[in-house]
Amino acid sequence: MKVLFGLLVGLAFCLFSAVLRVAAHSPQDPPAAQNPGAAPGASQAPGRGGERRPGVAGKLTAVHGDSIEVTRPDGSVTTVKINGSTQFRKAREAAKLSDFKVGDEVFVRGEENADHTWTAEIIGERPAGGFGGPGGQRVGPGGGPGAGRPAGVLGQDYVFGEVKSVDAPKLTILRPDNVSQTVELNEETSLRKGREAITMADIQPGDHVMVRGGMANNVFQPKSLIVFGPEQWKRMQEMGMTGGAPPANPPKDNSQPQKPPEPPH
Repeated sequence: MKVLFGLLVGLAFCLFSAVLRVAAHSPQDPPAAQNPGAAPGASQAPGRGGERRPGVAGKLTAVHGDSIEVTRPDGSVTTVKINGSTQFRKAREAAKLSDFKVGDEVFVRGEENADHTWTAEIIGERPAGGFGGPGGQRVGPGGGPGAGRPAGVLGQDYVFGEVKSVDAPKLTILRPDNVSQTVELNEETSLRKGREAITMADIQPGDHVMVRGGMANNVFQPKSLIVFGPEQWKRMQEMGMTGGAPPANPPKDNSQPQKPPEPPH
């Protein structure tokens, strides 16, 4: 009896030791995966499953009860969803969906969804010949606020296009309407590339620029000049904001007097 009791005690001790060894070598639960893009301790706000992008611009081609369709300059059609918080702007004033009609040029600011539709925060009129935004602000590449054509008359209120030649302090710029215009900069002209201040020496043929100013004594007086980077200009072309490529015929030059047509013989 004593022998049997001793065997049972020994067996129990062995089982207990085995359990302790297994518990000591058990793999622990792996730590929760961290978002590599998040800073330690930062919380990630849940989104609506979409991606923030500058916006959509193009022609309004369909109007539905809770959405519109916008045809971009490249021919693609984007569905834009409307909700109770969507704002509308037309002629620099607050508007409503019924104020828009098929054929209007519009811009959209909001959020792109996972299915490539958009949820609009603002839908506004995009005036012909310029890039309108809420309250008349300029709209940049993709439809967001930034660099673009300001309101006014091309050649009188602003000059926009590719620098063809530099003869300091003069620049000859080929505009989207295929007219070459010479602009003479002065000490009061603000020069920038993006957010950085530059000098006349930093402007080279082939650069794409926008010069804002006004007319004085029938001469354009430049107040500011912005140089666009290649990627920014490419996005502007994709959005149809550059007026398209110049036609193949030789450009006119509005800095030279034009000969009057000869009378018929």
